[in-house]
Amino acid sequence: MPRPKSDTRARIIASARTLLRRHGYHGTGLTQIIEHSGAPRGSVYFLFPGGKEEIAVAAVEDWAVEVDRLIHDRLADSTSARGWAISMVEHFAQDLRESDFTEGLPVTTITLDSVPASPALSRACRAAYDTWLASVTQGLVSFGAPARRASGLATLMLASLEGAAVLCRAYRTTGPLDQVAPYVLSQLPG
Repeated sequence: MPRPKSDTRARIIASARTLLRRHGYHGTGLTQIIEHSGAPRGSVYFLFPGGKEEIAVAAVEDWAVEVDRLIHDRLADSTSARGWAISMVEHFAQDLRESDFTEGLPVTTITLDSVPASPALSRACRAAYDTWLASVTQGLVSFGAPARRASGLATLMLASLEGAAVLCRAYRTTGPLDQVAPYVLSQLPG
Protein backbone atom coordinates (compact mmCIF):
# COMPACT_ATOMS: atom_id res chain seq x y z
CA MET A 1 0.00 0.00 0.00
CA PRO A 2 1.50 3.41 -0.92
CA ARG A 3 2.20 5.74 1.98
CA PRO A 4 -0.53 8.40 2.35
CA LYS A 5 0.34 12.05 1.82
CA SER A 6 2.09 13.60 4.79
CA ASP A 7 -0.68 16.12 5.40
CA THR A 8 -3.28 13.35 5.71
CA ARG A 9 -2.26 12.58 9.29
CA ALA A 10 -2.40 16.27 10.21
CA ARG A 11 -5.84 16.64 8.59
CA ILE A 12 -7.18 13.64 10.50
CA ILE A 13 -5.87 14.99 13.81
CA ALA A 14 -7.20 18.49 13.07
CA SER A 15 -10.65 17.09 12.29
CA ALA A 16 -10.59 14.95 15.41
CA ARG A 17 -9.60 17.97 17.49
CA THR A 18 -12.59 19.96 16.23
CA LEU A 19 -15.09 17.13 16.60
CA LEU A 20 -13.83 15.97 19.99
CA ARG A 21 -14.03 19.51 21.39
CA ARG A 22 -17.63 19.80 20.18
CA HIS A 23 -18.99 16.34 20.88
CA GLY A 24 -16.61 14.60 23.28
CA TYR A 25 -15.06 11.21 22.77
CA HIS A 26 -18.21 9.13 22.85
CA GLY A 27 -20.14 11.62 20.73
CA THR A 28 -17.56 11.53 17.95
CA GLY A 29 -17.50 8.57 15.59
CA LEU A 30 -14.65 7.38 13.44
CA THR A 31 -16.81 7.85 10.35
CA GLN A 32 -17.36 11.50 11.33
CA ILE A 33 -13.62 12.03 11.63
CA ILE A 34 -13.03 10.39 8.24
CA GLU A 35 -15.73 12.47 6.54
CA HIS A 36 -14.69 15.73 8.22
CA SER A 37 -11.02 15.23 7.32
CA GLY A 38 -11.69 14.10 3.76
CA ALA A 39 -9.09 11.37 4.25
CA PRO A 40 -9.53 8.02 2.54
CA ARG A 41 -10.76 5.38 4.99
CA GLY A 42 -7.78 3.15 4.17
CA SER A 43 -5.35 5.94 5.03
CA VAL A 44 -7.00 6.43 8.40
CA TYR A 45 -6.60 2.76 9.28
CA PHE A 46 -3.04 2.75 7.92
CA LEU A 47 -2.00 5.82 9.91
CA PHE A 48 -4.03 4.96 13.01
CA PRO A 49 -4.36 1.17 13.29
CA GLY A 50 -5.75 1.66 16.81
CA GLY A 51 -8.76 3.51 15.35
CA LYS A 52 -10.60 6.30 17.11
CA GLU A 53 -8.80 5.84 20.41
CA GLU A 54 -5.38 6.23 18.75
CA ILE A 55 -6.59 9.31 16.88
CA ALA A 56 -7.92 10.82 20.13
CA VAL A 57 -4.59 10.16 21.87
CA ALA A 58 -2.80 11.91 18.99
CA ALA A 59 -5.22 14.85 19.31
CA VAL A 60 -4.57 15.13 23.06
CA GLU A 61 -0.81 14.99 22.47
CA ASP A 62 -1.16 17.68 19.80
CA TRP A 63 -3.15 19.89 22.18
CA ALA A 64 -0.62 19.33 24.94
CA VAL A 65 2.14 20.73 22.75
CA GLU A 66 0.00 23.63 21.53
CA VAL A 67 -1.12 24.74 24.98
CA ASP A 68 2.38 24.33 26.40
CA ARG A 69 3.68 26.56 23.61
CA LEU A 70 0.98 29.11 24.50
CA ILE A 71 2.04 29.00 28.15
CA HIS A 72 5.67 29.67 27.22
CA ASP A 73 4.86 32.30 24.57
CA ARG A 74 2.64 34.24 26.96
CA LEU A 75 5.28 33.91 29.67
CA ALA A 76 7.92 35.42 27.38
CA ASP A 77 5.60 38.35 26.62
CA SER A 78 4.67 39.07 30.26
CA THR A 79 6.29 41.16 32.96
CA SER A 80 4.31 39.74 35.89
CA ALA A 81 2.60 36.54 36.94
CA ARG A 82 -0.73 38.34 37.01
CA GLY A 83 -0.27 39.74 33.52
CA TRP A 84 0.71 36.28 32.31
CA ALA A 85 -2.36 34.66 33.87
CA ILE A 86 -4.66 37.36 32.49
CA SER A 87 -3.29 36.86 28.97
CA MET A 88 -3.97 33.11 29.15
CA VAL A 89 -7.48 33.60 30.51
CA GLU A 90 -8.19 36.12 27.75
CA HIS A 91 -6.93 33.63 25.15
CA PHE A 92 -9.22 30.85 26.34
CA ALA A 93 -12.18 33.21 26.76
CA GLN A 94 -11.72 34.38 23.17
CA ASP A 95 -11.45 30.77 22.02
CA LEU A 96 -14.78 29.96 23.69
CA ARG A 97 -16.46 33.04 22.20
CA GLU A 98 -15.15 32.32 18.70
CA SER A 99 -16.70 28.85 18.79
CA ASP A 100 -19.94 30.32 20.16
CA PHE A 101 -19.32 28.11 23.19
CA THR A 102 -19.68 24.95 21.11
CA GLU A 103 -16.07 23.87 21.68
CA GLY A 104 -14.74 23.28 25.16
CA LEU A 105 -11.18 23.13 26.36
CA PRO A 106 -9.81 20.15 24.49
CA VAL A 107 -8.31 17.92 27.14
CA THR A 108 -11.08 18.70 29.62
CA THR A 109 -13.69 17.46 27.16
CA ILE A 110 -11.81 14.21 26.58
CA THR A 111 -11.10 13.72 30.29
CA LEU A 112 -14.73 14.16 31.29
CA ASP A 113 -15.95 11.86 28.55
CA SER A 114 -13.48 8.98 28.48
CA VAL A 115 -11.25 8.77 31.53
CA PRO A 116 -10.82 6.22 33.17
CA ALA A 117 -12.56 3.94 30.63
CA SER A 118 -9.63 4.27 28.24
CA PRO A 119 -6.22 3.69 29.81
CA ALA A 120 -4.47 5.15 26.73
CA LEU A 121 -6.52 8.36 26.87
CA SER A 122 -6.10 8.55 30.64
CA ARG A 123 -2.32 8.45 30.22
CA ALA A 124 -2.40 11.05 27.43
CA CYS A 125 -4.60 13.43 29.45
CA ARG A 126 -2.46 13.05 32.57
CA ALA A 127 0.68 13.66 30.52
CA ALA A 128 -0.87 16.85 29.08
CA TYR A 129 -1.84 18.11 32.52
CA ASP A 130 1.58 17.18 33.93
CA THR A 131 3.31 19.13 31.15
CA TRP A 132 1.15 22.20 31.68
CA LEU A 133 1.45 22.10 35.46
CA ALA A 134 5.23 21.84 35.21
CA SER A 135 5.38 24.78 32.79
CA VAL A 136 3.06 26.95 34.87
CA THR A 137 5.00 26.05 38.02
CA GLN A 138 8.27 27.06 36.33
CA GLY A 139 6.68 30.27 35.13
CA LEU A 140 5.47 31.15 38.60
CA VAL A 141 8.91 30.47 40.04
CA SER A 142 10.40 32.77 37.40
CA PHE A 143 8.11 35.51 38.74
CA GLY A 144 9.27 34.95 42.31
CA ALA A 145 6.89 32.35 43.74
CA PRO A 146 8.62 29.88 46.06
CA ALA A 147 8.89 26.50 44.30
CA ARG A 148 6.80 24.69 46.92
CA ARG A 149 3.99 27.24 46.68
CA ALA A 150 4.24 27.52 42.89
CA SER A 151 3.13 23.92 42.40
CA GLY A 152 -0.08 24.48 44.36
CA LEU A 153 -0.70 27.79 42.58
CA ALA A 154 -0.24 26.08 39.21
CA THR A 155 -2.86 23.51 40.17
CA LEU A 156 -5.18 26.29 41.35
CA MET A 157 -4.73 28.14 38.06
CA LEU A 158 -5.33 25.09 35.88
CA ALA A 159 -8.25 23.74 37.90
CA SER A 160 -9.91 27.16 38.01
CA LEU A 161 -9.48 27.69 34.27
CA GLU A 162 -10.72 24.22 33.37
CA GLY A 163 -13.69 24.34 35.74
CA ALA A 164 -14.69 27.86 34.74
CA ALA A 165 -14.50 26.89 31.06
CA VAL A 166 -16.98 24.06 31.65
CA LEU A 167 -19.36 26.57 33.27
CA CYS A 168 -18.77 29.01 30.39
CA ARG A 169 -20.00 26.40 27.94
CA ALA A 170 -23.03 25.58 30.08
CA TYR A 171 -24.00 29.25 30.48
CA ARG A 172 -22.75 30.32 27.04
CA THR A 173 -20.88 33.26 28.50
CA THR A 174 -17.35 33.96 29.68
CA GLY A 175 -18.80 35.24 32.96
CA PRO A 176 -17.49 32.30 35.02
CA LEU A 177 -13.92 33.01 33.87
CA ASP A 178 -14.41 36.68 34.71
CA GLN A 179 -15.68 35.75 38.18
CA VAL A 180 -12.92 33.26 38.98
CA ALA A 181 -9.98 35.28 37.63
CA PRO A 182 -9.74 37.90 40.43
CA TYR A 183 -9.57 35.20 43.10
CA VAL A 184 -6.80 33.34 41.30
CA LEU A 185 -4.94 36.57 40.50
CA SER A 186 -5.02 37.60 44.17
CA GLN A 187 -2.93 34.52 44.99
CA LEU A 188 -0.18 35.19 42.43
CA PRO A 189 3.08 37.03 42.99
CA GLY A 190 3.45 40.52 41.52
